[in-house]
Amino acid sequence: MAARLIQRFSRVLALTSSLQPQFSSALSECARVCHQTLAMPPRLCLHTSSLFRHTDNLAALDQSFGVSEDKEFVSMLNSASGVEELLRLSTEPEITCYKATLIIQQISKMHIANRNRLSDDKRFQKLLNIVNKQIRSIWNRKLVALLRSLYTIGLDAENWYLRSVETEVQWRLRRFNIETLAQLASFLVPRAETTVQKDLVLDLLKNVELRWTEIKDTRTLVTLINRLSSMSQTLLERLEDKILEFAEIFTPEETRSVIVALAAQNLRSLPILRALSFHLVQHSKELCPSVILDLVFAYALLGFHQPQVFQRMVADLLPKVSELCSKDLVRCMRSFATLRFSSLPLCEAVAQVCTDQNEALSVTQLSNIVIAFAHLNFQPSKQEEFFSIVHQRLSGELDSLSPTILVDLVYSLCILQHVTLAHIQKALDPQVSAQILGDCSSKSYSLWYRKLMQINAAAQLEVPDYQGPSVSPDVKQPETNKSLSRLESDLQSVLRELFPEEETCHYNSHTVYGCDIDGEFALDVENKPLFLRDLGNPHILHCKGTNPLPEGAKRFAVKSWNLSNYNLRSKELVGWSAMCRRHLQAAGFLLVEVPFYEWQELKSQWQKSAFLKEQMKKAAAAEEASL
Repeated sequence: MAARLIQRFSRVLALTSSLQPQFSSALSECARVCHQTLAMPPRLCLHTSSLFRHTDNLAALDQSFGVSEDKEFVSMLNSASGVEELLRLSTEPEITCYKATLIIQQISKMHIANRNRLSDDKRFQKLLNIVNKQIRSIWNRKLVALLRSLYTIGLDAENWYLRSVETEVQWRLRRFNIETLAQLASFLVPRAETTVQKDLVLDLLKNVELRWTEIKDTRTLVTLINRLSSMSQTLLERLEDKILEFAEIFTPEETRSVIVALAAQNLRSLPILRALSFHLVQHSKELCPSVILDLVFAYALLGFHQPQVFQRMVADLLPKVSELCSKDLVRCMRSFATLRFSSLPLCEAVAQVCTDQNEALSVTQLSNIVIAFAHLNFQPSKQEEFFSIVHQRLSGELDSLSPTILVDLVYSLCILQHVTLAHIQKALDPQVSAQILGDCSSKSYSLWYRKLMQINAAAQLEVPDYQGPSVSPDVKQPETNKSLSRLESDLQSVLRELFPEEETCHYNSHTVYGCDIDGEFALDVENKPLFLRDLGNPHILHCKGTNPLPEGAKRFAVKSWNLSNYNLRSKELVGWSAMCRRHLQAAGFLLVEVPFYEWQELKSQWQKSAFLKEQMKKAAAAEEASL
């Protein structure tokens, strides 16, 4: 043991000239004790591996002596009024490496108007020179903080002193603990541009991959997820193992931090999300509004649906809805709407707040609340009062809205059946529609095209007095190469058996109403299929047929409703699907609806055919009953 102690102390004997007098005397005393120990008789061997794990203890002790003796210097740095005053301190003859490091860190915390002038300043160069000469005596955490300060100050990537600090950091990576490695990753990964910096990041990644088991706190875990998980699948899997290990002991705030980090990296790991959600529901502590809002926003980004945790969030949030600021109110409703989670008490509470505190909401925020209600197909119990306030606030303010918010708002009012002529006229203005369809990417083109077509359909089918502009038939239609769902393909195969003759049934028809039909057919008075090629189809663009529908004949539209067409754990259609149903019925179709939850119970082809025939009879009977 004495021999090992001598070996450890020999590494710092060369630094005694720069150490404080107290520490030099401490070393002498330790050396004297070790010398006496060598003369003692041999004893039982002791486990000393822990000595090799703390290679910075002596340097840390040196730093602690410096901090205790230089409290006045630290307070002087904190009270400095500007960079010039800090640089003036560098001219003092007793500036040590420790003090120079503190000055550089303090400079980085202040706003620097001209960074290039600072890097050329002789006093700043002196500080860098002092640090460079004694860089091996800087403690690990201070070294990482120094590198961060130099990046913040904005030294050129090829600066000699910066390269020196980067090289020293790279040499010491194995001696850093996992918290220091995470701190280094937090600022190094986004800034890595030069070859040296990229090599440093790769070495950092390798060290973290080897030492991931040392992670013991959430902050380190979240930092590594944000900065390094996208660079290594191996590290990502190990970080997920750590999350599962800690999931049960996470506080709600720590769970929030982890899920938000996963959402920021778009890491939709179902086992992780389910485990975190399960333990979050089991937690006895009440969730605060900030935690709930961050969590539901992250769930919406990841598209993760967990009704149990949503119910827990709503239960904790309901008593505090009136205390939320307008921004949080909008964020809450838009997130739940994206998740298709409809909670009537929550929606009613939000509608009441909008009614009572409507002046606190901007026109854009009120529009976003309406958009969220429409997505969930929610009508407030006091809808006349609510929508009168909406129309009052929107009066004369439509021009202040961006084209996307304007079209979304009018589209939502069409869903809720509270749209006005002025709203439709403004949304279907050729300039607005041209800007919407011209600026959007090819991925979102079909979405905006569908919204404009459904607004146009609402004007034709539900607002008979409308005489304003409409969507031009010459507008480019979106590409129709989407793959069919299992329900849609099964449905079409059954329809082909029911209508084996060509042109007696059309499949996957794209209508002018902005919604697709899985199948359409017409039956005469004797319930025999008619050929569709000669019939006029006003619901289809560029229709070739002109013959009217024979007297007594009926036109059917088969529409499948998938899981995404319903609110979460509900048999109520979301807003745009409910409007699509209204428009098809208003256009004269007898709607044959095929919900996914009924179709998946049917096993054989015979059962599916019988189900479709039964739905046709129900649609015809409903139409006769309405006459």
